[in-house]
Amino acid sequence: MKKVLQIEKKREVLILAENITYSRVGDWYDMTWQEMKLDVICPKNRIGHALQPCIVWICGGAFITERKDIWAPEMMYYAERGVTVALVDYRTSDKGSFPAGLIDIKTAIRFLKAHAADFCIDPARIFTMGESAGGTLSTLAGVTAGEAEFDCGEWMDWSSAPAGAVDIYGLSDLSLLRGASTNTDAVPAWQFTAFLGADPEKAMEKASAVNYVNEHTCPFLILHGDSDDTVPVSQSSKLYEKLVSCGVPADFYVIAGANHGDELIYQDEVKEKVLAFVTGARSSEE
Repeated sequence: MKKVLQIEKKREVLILAENITYSRVGDWYDMTWQEMKLDVICPKNRIGHALQPCIVWICGGAFITERKDIWAPEMMYYAERGVTVALVDYRTSDKGSFPAGLIDIKTAIRFLKAHAADFCIDPARIFTMGESAGGTLSTLAGVTAGEAEFDCGEWMDWSSAPAGAVDIYGLSDLSLLRGASTNTDAVPAWQFTAFLGADPEKAMEKASAVNYVNEHTCPFLILHGDSDDTVPVSQSSKLYEKLVSCGVPADFYVIAGANHGDELIYQDEVKEKVLAFVTGARSSEE
């Protein structure tokens, strides 16, 4: 049976461009190279396409493990609503202690700005977003604009400053690791042993986002469950309080009943808040 379908184009077609090298870093005692990769979800037909916001998605995994594509299905919500999504690899603690992962994320931002037209990206509207360890790196990327020690490697003609940052139950004050046996706000030590490296006290201060917040910090959206038993919600509260005290635009949503990694945090009601943030927040570079 032969039939003719008359179809109206109601949405644009998206593609997944996989395993794009954005950087090369030293590997195996710096005797060889590791290629750092990212995937991009963007419109298939890009010639003449309007530029759109971009989310740089950063997977969590206690700084021990990460997989850039594991949350790709959830990121389709944003891609289908006019946002390019970059899913980014970064060095975990087995490959490099702090600030290796942060350097990678900032390099990825510079790469995306340098190649913005290839993926329909407005380079002035690139936002970081991550969960758990990825939330920590998203937050650090958002507060360290101008911190030269974290900007090194490729694409140095471009700024690594994002237009804004979304922090999903990340860490903002690692000093709370101190007194873990008695402090209910403390984070379990197993999350930091390798991440902090050979000088944990020094790294603890440098890896705490609250120490960098100032009046020039980009806007923030913070999401955290009030039943999180891995990263205390006080971590997000401290970040929010510091942002507000410096006059930085910030919204903080506490998700009732949500634990760490809870599916409640990935429901459409929450994604609507993120979408509004990345499509409506003003760029820090404007």
